[in-house]
Amino acid sequence: MNPRAKLTVSQAARYLHVSRRTMQRMRDQGTGPAYFRSGEAPNSPILYELADLDMWLAARKER
Repeated sequence: MNPRAKLTVSQAARYLHVSRRTMQRMRDQGTGPAYFRSGEAPNSPILYELADLDMWLAARKER
């Protein structure tokens, strides 16, 4: 998959093996992966880039 591919909250949650609620909680707490809104309005859909999800996962890898 293209690393610049955009994923919805549901797709990102599935990719990370967490719930949509967990994604929301991480956004609220500022602990989740980088995201952006697809428009100017506060209720515009939230999207994630695949590369950002991979970087977020890599930063949490335990050795």
